[in-house]
Amino acid sequence: MGTWWGNLLGAALLLAALMIVRTTAVALRRADRAMTAGIRPPRAPDERLDLYELAYLHGGGERVVQVALLRMYANRRLEARRVSERSVALRPLGRGPRDEWEKVALDLAARAADEEGNVPWPLPARDGEPAIRALCDRLVLDGLLGDGRPAGVLRRSPAARRRLRARNRHDTVVRWLPAAVVAGLVLAVLTGSYLPLLGHPPLLWWAHRVKSRAERAAAPVYGVTDAGQAAMAAAQRPEWIRKGEPARLRNVAVDGTKNFSTRHPLHEPREPRRNDPPPTPPEPRPQPVVYEGPGLGGL
Repeated sequence: MGTWWGNLLGAALLLAALMIVRTTAVALRRADRAMTAGIRPPRAPDERLDLYELAYLHGGGERVVQVALLRMYANRRLEARRVSERSVALRPLGRGPRDEWEKVALDLAARAADEEGNVPWPLPARDGEPAIRALCDRLVLDGLLGDGRPAGVLRRSPAARRRLRARNRHDTVVRWLPAAVVAGLVLAVLTGSYLPLLGHPPLLWWAHRVKSRAERAAAPVYGVTDAGQAAMAAAQRPEWIRKGEPARLRNVAVDGTKNFSTRHPLHEPREPRRNDPPPTPPEPRPQPVVYEGPGLGGL
């Protein structure tokens, strides 16, 4: 059984490890509850997506900008001219943009234009743009899109950040628990008191169980969720089409401009086919040889 003071020191070490694990485990459970408390039910498929939400779910911010510019072009409020395979010249007509997304698209085009006013096409649009970020956040909160956190939770929300910090603290404790076991073993060998070592295996098992349970409860979701897929499928129905949003714009939101003919100024650049063999260099032409014979001088 060892000495009483050896058992006392071993028990104190075990109790300290237990209290540290319990403190971080309680904080992690509280952070999990706080993070998931604001999750609302996913948006139902019969709650109609608008045109730009549909575009973002299919192609992100770049597709949203394409839809906005194509809408202006279809309404003859934008002049587009193809300059090269991957650039166009855009000129707004009329009284300017009619909604927020048309304004965002024109602003992005103005910032991306080169010295001659030509714009790369497709026009790049990053999620860092405030309007695009707000649209993405709305889809995440509606449960249609995953942001690397549980469905319905924003990655950069205060609750998600607190939960991340709580998880990192608990993971650190779990990572250092074997050091406490080694210290208890050394103490037991020096004092001949092995009884407190019996408490370390259950402590390790409990700490890892808390960690695995928290990971399952906060499993991250990336990309379009099942509710998002259902909403996208509902947008394919004929009744989704309303006045002012013709089927052509819905098709652009779903597929982009890849199905446009090459005569359309806003068609997507055609990617070279991978199966095509590289062009063979032309064979060199043989150079004619001129033989004039020996000179007749001296004869």
